[in-house]
Parts: sequence; C-alpha cells; structure tokens
Amino acid sequence: MAGTSRKAGREPHWDNVRFLSGTLVALGHAVEPLLAQADGLRWLYLVTWAMRVPVFVLVAGYFSHAGPLDARELRRLTESVLLPYLLLGLVHTVQLYWLYGEVRFFTHEPAWGLWFLLSLFVWRMLLPYLAMLRHPTALSVGCALAVGHLDGFDGSFSSARTVAFLPFFLLGWKLRQGLGERLLHGITTRCAAFAVLAVAAVGCWAYREGLDSAWLAMRAPYAQTAEAPVRDWAVRAAVLGCGAAVALAFVRLVPKRKLPYVSALGAGGLYLYLLHPPVLRALTTAGWLDWVGTWPSQLALIALVVALSAVLASPPVRRVARPLVQPRLPWLYVRTDGAGRAPGAERAPVRTPGPS
Repeated sequence: MAGTSRKAGREPHWDNVRFLSGTLVALGHAVEPLLAQADGLRWLYLVTWAMRVPVFVLVAGYFSHAGPLDARELRRLTESVLLPYLLLGLVHTVQLYWLYGEVRFFTHEPAWGLWFLLSLFVWRMLLPYLAMLRHPTALSVGCALAVGHLDGFDGSFSSARTVAFLPFFLLGWKLRQGLGERLLHGITTRCAAFAVLAVAAVGCWAYREGLDSAWLAMRAPYAQTAEAPVRDWAVRAAVLGCGAAVALAFVRLVPKRKLPYVSALGAGGLYLYLLHPPVLRALTTAGWLDWVGTWPSQLALIALVVALSAVLASPPVRRVARPLVQPRLPWLYVRTDGAGRAPGAERAPVRTPGPS
C-alpha cells in the first residue's frame, strides 16, 4: 500500500484514492448501527459500498506484483501483513476486556476489519500462480460465485471473503498490466464513470429498503435456499459486477493531481483502515451515536468521521502506531543477497541439453 508525493516517488492519484476510500470505510462502520433508523445514512452506506473495501482491495492488487516469492518478499509479507494481524488482534482483545470484561483472542476469527490482512496475505501468495493462467479474473469470479455453496468457507481465517473479493484484487493487478491505460484515462471513460455513479446513486435510493446489506459483506455461505441456487449466484454476480463498475468509476473520477492534505494523508491509508475500528468501538460504547437522528445531526456525524480519518492518517499518529501497523523484526531474519535470496538458497542449475 504505497503512496504521497511525486517528489518522494509516490503517485498522488492512488494516495487520493487511499484516503478517500479509507474514510468511506470508517464512515460505513460508523453508521452501521443507524442503518435501520436513518434513510439518508442507509443510502450513503449502500451507494459507497464499492468505494470502500472493493476499492481498497483493488488498490492492493494494483501495487502487487506476480514475481517469485523470494526471501525478501516473504519477509515483507510477514512483517507488513501477518505480524500486524496478530498485534492488532491483541489490541482488540485488550479493548474488549477493558470495555466489557470479555476475554477473546483473535486467531482464526479475525477481529473487526483485520480480515483484510489475512486475505491480502493469501492473495499475494497466490498471485504468481494465478498470473500463469490464461483467464485468472474470470476463474476468480467463478470461484467467488461457487464458494457460497460451501459451508466450510465462512469467517474462519477470512476464507469466504478471500475467495469472494479475489476478483477485485485481480482487477487491480490487471490495471497495472495495461488495462488501466484504457479505463483510467480519456474523456469517454470519464463520462461513463459519471453515468455509473449517477445510476448507482439513484438505484440505491430507490431500493434502499429492499437491498439486504448482508449480500455486500460476502463473509458467509449463501442462506439455505436449496430451492433457488440460481438466485444466489445471480445476486452475488450482480454484487460483483456492480461493485467492479462503481469501484472503477470512483477510481477514474478521483483527481490524479496532488491535492492539499488529501494526498499527504493517503500515505496513512492503511493506518486509517486498521486503527479506526477500536476507536469507533470506544466511541460507540461511550454513546457518541445517541444524538444522531435528524438530517443536520447525520451531516455532523459525517463531518466528525472525516475529521477522525484525517487524524488517524496523520504523520504524528503514524509515528506512534508504526510498531503495530508496520513492525520490523531485523533480528529475526538473516541477510539476503542483492537478488533477495537467503544464504544457501542457490538457483537451480541450468541444464544444457546433451547430444541426442
């Protein structure tokens, strides 16, 4: 998850996407307890779904590469994905005990929001092998549709979401392979992106009461509807298709130039994503949503979440939270050579064909 300024070698466009998407993730989590009582917030939750986690997954895919998993890459994945998963899981454990006296350790069942790290680890490990396939994205869509019928794929180790959100990860990777030149530039795609978001806004408002938000999470098998398996596939296919269209439209319309504050805060997009759940849990327990009801109060809640997001993505918070979000364990690993290989990891000998 890279990103701040051109001077630092970062891409402002993707930093802008990170911060805006991360803020929408925090906003979605903040308004979840109010969906049944606030039409405006429910509409906002539905219309921004694809701009939240699907976009975050897409960005992760965009900045992933399908090269071999050498010692350096495996160390990076361990330090930036698995170790933060364990450390932040302990933070959730301590907080739950402090607030409710509940003792719960998060190992196979990810804590709030941490499923993304487990899934990211699996996606990154699989990418070199998926890249060898002729049509990996189409295959991933088929798996995402079929996995809902397998009861063993649920919230454990984020298995259901790992398969269900894989198409978005591969879509992001495909953007980096050249697809992005056609989709993320040009006046035609810009107009199409505006149209997609307009249709999504109208559709989500019209069907805000009939849409079941559980279909968006894709964290569990399909409901037990053996008499209508085709409907389950059709609904998830629609979710994936509409999600991809809205996610691409959102990425297309986010400004590509460096924006004041937004681009700089985008470097802390992962911090914002990982740190906001315990903060929101503490605030919700303290009753900070009790005053939300009228339209002005809903707008005030949105403004407060944006401010909270800016704080969590700010450089001071990143410095304090770096040991949790981006820990380093230099004492645990041996030095690698310039090619990223550990000592003793020799290349396979090149066999020269002999005389026939």
